[in-house]
Amino acid sequence: MPMNESQITSIEASIKALMATGNPLMPGLRNMFPGITFVHCSAGDMDGTPYRSSNRYQLYLMNRSEVCIKLTSQLESADGVIVAEIEYDE
Repeated sequence: MPMNESQITSIEASIKALMATGNPLMPGLRNMFPGITFVHCSAGDMDGTPYRSSNRYQLYLMNRSEVCIKLTSQLESADGVIVAEIEYDE
């Protein structure tokens, strides 16, 4: 099922809330959005332009319709989200 802008906005709000409370990110997102696949990684592991970003994370859209996962910039062909967390040295 293709994703829509409303879902991305809800996902972003949920990411911010989970990060603010210290709750585990991936289990929380998977529980809140059961039809969407989520992958978590470091922003340093990603290449390309994120669909959306903040000072704590970048969101990339993915398409799993073929054998391999592909990044996509097309919301209507996306069925998953990669949350690339921005890590700061302390």
